[in-house]
Amino acid sequence: MNIIIAMDSMKSALTSEAANRIIADIVTTRGHHALSFTMADGGEGTAEAFMSGQSDGEWCHVVTVSPAFKKIEAKYGWVPTEKTAYIDVSAASGIQYASADTHPLNRTSAGTGHLMRDALDKGAQKIVLGLGGSATIDGGIGLVTVLGGQFFNRRGERLQGCGADLGEVAYIDLSLLDKRLANTTIIGASDVTNPLIGENGAMRVFGAQKGLLPDEEIAYDEAMQHYLEVATGALTSEAGDGAAGGIGFALRFFLKGQLQSGATMLVEANQLQEALEIADLLITGEGRMDSQSLMGKLPITLARQAKAAKVPVIAFVGGFEGDVAAVAAVAAEGIRAVVPIVQGPVTITEAISAAATNLAAAVERTFILLEWE
Repeated sequence: MNIIIAMDSMKSALTSEAANRIIADIVTTRGHHALSFTMADGGEGTAEAFMSGQSDGEWCHVVTVSPAFKKIEAKYGWVPTEKTAYIDVSAASGIQYASADTHPLNRTSAGTGHLMRDALDKGAQKIVLGLGGSATIDGGIGLVTVLGGQFFNRRGERLQGCGADLGEVAYIDLSLLDKRLANTTIIGASDVTNPLIGENGAMRVFGAQKGLLPDEEIAYDEAMQHYLEVATGALTSEAGDGAAGGIGFALRFFLKGQLQSGATMLVEANQLQEALEIADLLITGEGRMDSQSLMGKLPITLARQAKAAKVPVIAFVGGFEGDVAAVAAVAAEGIRAVVPIVQGPVTITEAISAAATNLAAAVERTFILLEWE
């Protein structure tokens, strides 16, 4: 068989490239032809996926700040011949920096702003930001503040740029916004299509995974609504604005950027659609498949492409969360089988440490079944 392998990263466990390699080694040993693509969907590993196809790319290391305003070092990809920077929001503002002693409303996206500013200093004419994996829900205030935007409260005091400021914003001054942004193409590569506010917005859908308690979500969604109204004069937002705790909105509205599907961008960059024309099977997967996967995550995006090309899809995942209806919804998108790789009851830490072994075992079992006569 001709098999396309296009895994997403499994957060904190396996990169896309590492997961692809494990699967490719097994299927080629069994006599199949493997074609691997380093992939992402806007989440962790997006910059790496874009940089994998760049022969002259380099990694730039920058001293910046974590979501808790602590000094850290983060990196981003730079392609000098194209004057293009590839930045993961998770690099400086990621969930890995979240801790129980820092409430989500006290976190900032400023660290990502520092990476963007460094790219502008290098002469960037295009900046692509992977919007997944953030620890912040500050509506992008921190990021915009670093780039020269100013947010003030009713007393005329300048706000520092964190989630707690959302309900305090009284007026916004963009007159000092970095002028270089006007000549720079900004693209937010998103893995979700959620709006900024409401039941499917940044607070109510992603607040819990970033540390908001259930009884806090409504109040903070109202604060986000206030922020939106001050900024735009309206109480409606667009698809993707809720990505990365509202950074999607900040990129689109304040920086005049575009929001695009990260998965679709990488499908096109890798010319994966052409590869599907000769494929017999596509293998993909992610750390956890759940209801959010249907909102623009990589495996579903790839499955839709493969379904149109009449190529079956198998997804290897760290875990699957959903009922019979969820299984049917995934199947309807073109995924023939979802294979959880965990082999028994374990802690998350144990699952992460054994991810490579578990993935290999799951692939071996699956191909024994596929080749059974």
